This record gives sequence, C-alpha cells and structure tokens, in this order.
Amino acid sequence: MTHLFRDRGARWAGVLVVIYAVGVAPSLGQALLESHAYRQTQTAFTAVLFADRGLDLLRPPLPILGPPGILPLEFPLFQAGAALPIWMGIEPDLAMRLTGLVCFLASAGLLFLLARRVAGETAALIALGAFLFNGHAWLYGRASLIEYLATAGGLGFLLLATRWLDGRSRTAWIAALVMGGIGVLVKVTTGAFYLLPILLWRSPTGRWGFQRPSAWLLIGIVGLVGLAWSGYSDGIRANQPATEFLATHNQYEWLFGTVTQRLDLASWRVPLVALLTLTGFGLVGWAFLAVRAISGHPQRAFIAAAFLLVPIMPLVFFNLYAVHDYYWAAVAPLIALGIGIGAVWVMGRWPARWARLLTVGLAGAWLATIVGSFGTWSIIYGEPAVEQRTMRIVDFIRANSEADDWVVLDGFGWNSSFLYYARRQGFAVPDENTEQDTTNLHVDEILTDPTYGPFISCEPSGACIVEAGP
Repeated sequence: MTHLFRDRGARWAGVLVVIYAVGVAPSLGQALLESHAYRQTQTAFTAVLFADRGLDLLRPPLPILGPPGILPLEFPLFQAGAALPIWMGIEPDLAMRLTGLVCFLASAGLLFLLARRVAGETAALIALGAFLFNGHAWLYGRASLIEYLATAGGLGFLLLATRWLDGRSRTAWIAALVMGGIGVLVKVTTGAFYLLPILLWRSPTGRWGFQRPSAWLLIGIVGLVGLAWSGYSDGIRANQPATEFLATHNQYEWLFGTVTQRLDLASWRVPLVALLTLTGFGLVGWAFLAVRAISGHPQRAFIAAAFLLVPIMPLVFFNLYAVHDYYWAAVAPLIALGIGIGAVWVMGRWPARWARLLTVGLAGAWLATIVGSFGTWSIIYGEPAVEQRTMRIVDFIRANSEADDWVVLDGFGWNSSFLYYARRQGFAVPDENTEQDTTNLHVDEILTDPTYGPFISCEPSGACIVEAGP
C-alpha cells in the first residue's frame, strides 16, 4: 500500500477515477430505465432472486418467459456479485448500479496497468482519461449491465498473461486463467476475442506467444470453459418451448447480421455514433496516430492485434453492435489504449507546428463531442422518460395479480422491466416483429397451460386491461 502512494502515476490515475465516480454518483439512485431498460432489468431480476432464494449459478432464475422461470444467458457472476449488497439491505437498483460501477472502474484500473506496461505512464494516464471521460462511459459505466465485468476479465487476462510470458511465473499463468475464464463466462462474445493478442507477445528472450505450448494451453482451457457454458445454457434454452427461440440455432442472423445489413448505410448509424463518441470525433486522426506510433514499438504485433479487435468484433457480430450501443463497451478499452499511445507519439513531436495544431484540434473535438452529446449522456441525472408509464403498468399488474401468479403481459415484447418492478413472475409475450427468429415460439399453444393468468394487455401509452386469455 505504501508503494502505491509513492507511485505518481497511480496517484494521478486515482484522481481521474475519483473525478469520474463523483461525477456519476448523483445518478446511482436512478431507476434502471434510462437506456436499454429491458437488459438492465433482466440482469437485476436475477440478482434480486439470488438475494431472495440463494445462489444457483447453473440455473439462474429469470421468470419472464414462463415456468420454470429459468433462463440462462451469460454465466451470472455479475448477478451473484450484485446479490450480496441486495441481501445486505441495499435497494436493488442502487446495488445494481454500484456493481456496474465497480466493474467499470475495475476495467479502468486494468486498462491503466496494461497501457503502462506496453506504452508507459503518460500513455496510460491519457488512455485512462479517454476511457473515463466520454458520453458512452458516462451513460453505461454505472448501468446494470455485465459488459464491464467481461472487459475487466479480458484486460486482466492480457495483463497477467503478458507478465507470465515475460517471467514464466506459474502464479501469473493461473491468475490469467482465472481472469480469462471470467471474461468468457460473463460474455463469450467479448472475452474470447481478448484471448488472442497474447499469441503475438514477444518475451525478452525473443520467443513469441504462439511458440509456447503453454500459451496455447492457456487459451484452450479458457476457450473450453466458455464453450462449455455456452453449450450448457443453450441446451436449457433449446429444451423449453417458451425459450427455444433463443437457442443459438435460431439466432444466427440476430448474432451475426446479414451481408445486406452490412451494405445498408442506415445500419451503420449506431456503430458510427459509438465510434465518434468513444474517439471524440477524432476517429480517423487517432487511428492514424496509433498505427504510426507503434511502427517501431518492440511489442507492435501485440498492440496491433489488440487494435484490430476494434473493427473485427463489431464486424463479426454486426447486428448486435448495430442494434445495441452498449455492446461498444467491449472495444472501448482498446480504443482508449490507441488514443493514449497515439497522443504520446504526437506529444513527442511537439516542437513541430503540425503537432501542436493537431493536438489542439483533437482536444477541441473531444470537448465539442462531450458538449454536443450532452443530451445523450445527461439523461442519467433525470427521471427516465418511460418511468411514469412503466410504473403505471407496474401498479396495474400488482393490483390485478397475486404474488404467486404467472402473469401474462402483452404489448411490450419480452421486456422484463414491468415484471421486475412489479416483483411478479410471468410471460412477457415476445413481439412478433422482433428481429429474432420466433418461428418455433407458439405463444397461443404455450398459454393454454392453466398455470398462466391473469392475462394483461397494455397499449404503448400505458393503458392496460385484463383479458380473458386464449
């Protein structure tokens, strides 16, 4: 601990982290409705039930698609972590946001350590600042989402695996195994990609990562852990009539998108906005500087591999990144790393007039982006636009159901917000217009089960009625 206080870089990193935490602190009591409410409340619902019933990591409860109320998606480490403060008496929404914030700041700290390892202290501090101070981080760094636990696992894996490759420490290898496992279990579409750059790390002896069987073994074990959970959870979803549409064989287009979608300019709106937000409208400039900066770096292959993940991950899972802007959290640390490395390179050429002009231009663009996107990220400080409507529906559900009913809610797709806040189990009828393949979802047949009821139908305005059922 004494050494940490003597570490000038760590002290400045701590200052940046504290500024971020103080800045978002007033938003931590906000309802989980400001952005992607369906996903935030899905995560929170499992955590609340873990706190009430005890942990069951292999059969995580999420009673939004009927009995038995089991819906395994990601391995619920985040939900398990959030269940502890809920069990201790902290209000669930606050507990979820605190857990999300802790995971975000863990990613920030690991990014700082990794960037300092490969590019030095100044680059690490700039990378940390770029990671913390942008509209995307301000909105999602304190959200009830698993994203930043996955990036923390991936960054921790890279940091520890490179230390092991340099020093052949068994402890570092085991720690890398644990962090990599966290990354792929929490979100395999993030964690699996973070495993790859270590193959291009070059140790002081001159050996590459791909030349070491133990490096392949490390990646192989972590990869198998991720595949094992994915296969197990997919099997449960595929064998329940109400969740079969979420099985992988029904989700290929949802996961990967189509060629036509990639050629449609409208599909690039979310990716473009996310990239501009994460780079302060300096996407092209920072990309050029980052690539130029590593041209003579002894670990240029490793860093280049990390940079390449930024376009590769969204292009592979294009639909996910084109629909959900929070998915860009997966590449946010890598973008910030590039900004830190690129900034140090241009600072080293400060006497040149072009370097000073470029620095001023990029800094000005960053500030202008934050100011210009104020309406997007400042929503964390007010009442979410849908909160009053959501709570009207919640009150209607509570007034027209009992605690042990399996409520059928029609009108908002399989959005868990209403059942979560009503503290009711049920079946949120998936929207027929969802992009996910619901060919195998026979709602009318499923709802003939006498277990279901009452049947509640709601309009977009929030007006609800109780129906007779199918």
